[in-house]
Amino acid sequence: MTGLVNIVRKKADKRCLVAGKLKKEGCNVSLKDAPESRVIIDFDKPGSPISQNDSKCDYLFVADEEEIGWIVPIELKKGKLDSSKVIKQLKAGAKVAESWVSAQVSVNFRPVVVFGATHRAQIDSLKKNKIKFHKKYEVIRTMKCGRALKGVL
Repeated sequence: MTGLVNIVRKKADKRCLVAGKLKKEGCNVSLKDAPESRVIIDFDKPGSPISQNDSKCDYLFVADEEEIGWIVPIELKKGKLDSSKVIKQLKAGAKVAESWVSAQVSVNFRPVVVFGATHRAQIDSLKKNKIKFHKKYEVIRTMKCGRALKGVL
């Protein structure tokens, strides 16, 4: 284990930690087969490290597996998706994770947008953009509401 979950759990306010389902705006993500050693931050809860008035993604999923950790900012959108807004939201989640986790910790970074129905052009726009995490850029992964997060890890 990388110890990533413990690092984040110590930094995050306990009030914004969630244990159950990832669900917002009628869109959800299944945690089936996702790593068991995990912590999930809900940026809409009290104690969030991002002000309620600032741009933010819905969740930050952090997990440990045998040799590697996972940091996954997640934005859920059931309705219309605005790619430029979503990119800002994912960047905000990545910035929080960067402030909590040293660049020396071995992690896989996966920004994810979960969507219902949307225009293909918005999805294509998302896939052309990358989110920076500790000087490395990662393409945005997309998935449909209701699918398992494990599919993008």
